[in-house]
Amino acid sequence: MNNQISGTQSDHRYFPRWEVANKITYKHQNGVNFHECVSRDISNTGVCMRSYEKIEDSEKLSLTIELTDGVSIQTQGRVTWGRFEGRDFLVGVRFEEISEKVQDMIFNCAFEREGKRFQKKWFDGV
Repeated sequence: MNNQISGTQSDHRYFPRWEVANKITYKHQNGVNFHECVSRDISNTGVCMRSYEKIEDSEKLSLTIELTDGVSIQTQGRVTWGRFEGRDFLVGVRFEEISEKVQDMIFNCAFEREGKRFQKKWFDGV
């Protein structure tokens, strides 16, 4: 699994992104079937998914994201963008109705894996 903190000099997000290929199971708001894909990156506020299907902007999804072996989070999200890349679609999802506890779980998993690099990105310029 590739784990890196994402971002360039032009990427000034408050919450840094953590590049990971984690398993995601999602369901469309009015759907009955679950679909699987993998993340490209994740932060406390959203996830970029690598999906086999195009998902329309503004669509609401129910998500289960495996952070580490045995540790998963469940949340809702809304698609903010999508584009075709290679054989897959990249889909940006902004989390909605996400608790502080779940945000802490994401942050803690990122910090455990990428401590010094994560800290440098987080406190860069302070």
